[in-house]
Amino acid sequence: MSVAVLLITHDDIGISLIDSLERMFGQLPLTTKALPIRHECEPLAFCYHAENFCSRLNEGDGVLVLTDLFGATPCNIACSLVHNRYPVRVVAGVNLPMLIKIMNHPKGDLEALAKLALSGGCQGVLDVNQLM
Repeated sequence: MSVAVLLITHDDIGISLIDSLERMFGQLPLTTKALPIRHECEPLAFCYHAENFCSRLNEGDGVLVLTDLFGATPCNIACSLVHNRYPVRVVAGVNLPMLIKIMNHPKGDLEALAKLALSGGCQGVLDVNQLM
């Protein structure tokens, strides 16, 4: 068993991130799915879809839910999962460095992967001009 990853993002951001990861890794070491939140749909309907995704993804070790923007609809939907019957951790600000970091540590538990997501996301934000 392992932790699963669910990306809840505006439109196709999550799908694009997963596509990029699959080009880098081939088969992903963690079960990873995206739930795109469409602007034209009712946000409450997505709470049901998010719960359904988590239920199907959870293999016993929990689900790491990554969302794009704190306080926005995808994050609010992700937060609705926290009081679930199985462990869920939510981290906002998903980016490619964050995902690469967690994919390189697939045996981590839910807490460890959440910490790796935070560190990978932060370490991936750099002022490139200052590095040159």
